[in-house]
Amino acid sequence: MTKRLFCFFVIIFFLLSNSFAKENYILNWDKLIPLNAYNFVPETGITFEMWDDKNFVKKLNEAGLKFNNKIIGKNIKLYGFMVPLEMDYQQELIVNEFILVPSAGMCIHVPPPPPNQMVMIKLDKPLKARFMYQPISVEGVLKNTPPIKDTFDSIYEISTNMIIDIDNNEFIKHFEESQK
Repeated sequence: MTKRLFCFFVIIFFLLSNSFAKENYILNWDKLIPLNAYNFVPETGITFEMWDDKNFVKKLNEAGLKFNNKIIGKNIKLYGFMVPLEMDYQQELIVNEFILVPSAGMCIHVPPPPPNQMVMIKLDKPLKARFMYQPISVEGVLKNTPPIKDTFDSIYEISTNMIIDIDNNEFIKHFEESQK
């Protein structure tokens, strides 16, 4: 009887520990977009004429504000690039918060991605800013926020200090795996 009871508690422990596991990694930015958010976009892609259609542009803007409710509150790991919002330019370049974007140079050299393709990162303590082309990974609990005007209307947020510099080859490997 005690062996059965012991086995029962061991099984329950493992089931509960798996259900409360904090590792729900997102390796693909597409998972931030809810299913069918852009189902109005033709499979052949967007033409130049479509950009002149106010209704189409309005639909694009609305789709960019949709968030994937299934991943809100999950602990995630996301790979991307830092876009600092403000920096302390004293001895070291220190940042308190930044936007994580899927490609280097977004928001600086090219227009920002849709709001559901940016994550506002709030650091628990200031850290050294990363070079624009330095891939990083960020870990933390994903939250949904109303569009943040000062951050290109981003609608996701993570508070963390889990920032890891990623080797370019490792980043390319993760990117290629996420495209499969």
